[in-house]
Amino acid sequence: MKKLIFILFIVIFSSCEENNQSQKLMYNQLINYRDELKMNTISINGYIQTKIEKEKTYKSIIENRSRILLEYEKSFEKLKFKERDKIVKLRDSFNHKQKLHLHFDTSNYDDNVPDTIFNRLMEIDFYRIKIRFQDMYLLKHGCI
Repeated sequence: MKKLIFILFIVIFSSCEENNQSQKLMYNQLINYRDELKMNTISINGYIQTKIEKEKTYKSIIENRSRILLEYEKSFEKLKFKERDKIVKLRDSFNHKQKLHLHFDTSNYDDNVPDTIFNRLMEIDFYRIKIRFQDMYLLKHGCI
């Protein structure tokens, strides 16, 4: 009987360890994707700054739009690791108000998602919104 309990304990422990490994792998993939999106926003900002230096009228065109994005960034930083409902509401309202037409898999995150995973998902959504906003409202489109 003791051997059976011992074997059962080993099986349960090993399955928890496998689950932990897969969760670490998923978390690391989220970090890599977030960092890639972050670098994209930084490179777009660099392009915008170069464009502003070359064309002074471009700055006056995008000044108000840049302020909108800056306010969103500040709001996101305030809520970053706090209440889930508020940060999801901020994300969805900005997406809707600015007509970015981004699709997020769910706006209903339950308590089954660990906080670390949830925070990374929100950062990824933040960078997706930022890239779309930059593309739609801050970058110059048209013929060369």
